[in-house]
Amino acid sequence: MKLGAAFYAVMAVLAVVSAVLVFRGYGAYAEADQWYLIARGSVFLLIGVMFGIGAVTRRGLMSAEGPRISRSGWIVVIALLCAEFVVYALGDDGWGNFPSIASIFIPPFVQRLQDKYYEGRQEAERELNPEAPDGVRPPTV
Repeated sequence: MKLGAAFYAVMAVLAVVSAVLVFRGYGAYAEADQWYLIARGSVFLLIGVMFGIGAVTRRGLMSAEGPRISRSGWIVVIALLCAEFVVYALGDDGWGNFPSIASIFIPPFVQRLQDKYYEGRQEAERELNPEAPDGVRPPTV
């Protein structure tokens, strides 16, 4: 899960940087109301924290085993994106856009990459160590 953890870490950094830019009122957020900056920045920050947890635990946010946050983290990300959409819908049209919708596809993408990686490793191991028809490995010299 090294590549997946790195991917989660990059997404966490991007979300935290986005939160900082929103809190400072950068770009399209310059004319937004204070409540909007706080709400939108907080959601970005929480999304960054979730991806950071996925990177630190090295299990991701959609794992079959591990702590509850690693098994159900994807649901939390979906809930945060819904909250962000509500805040975006309540705000003025000129107060920024809704780019983080792509975040919803990251956990399944990383999970699929991880599954393919382990399948490839098992296949390569089977090719390197062929088993006899009865399931017993031949003796090594």
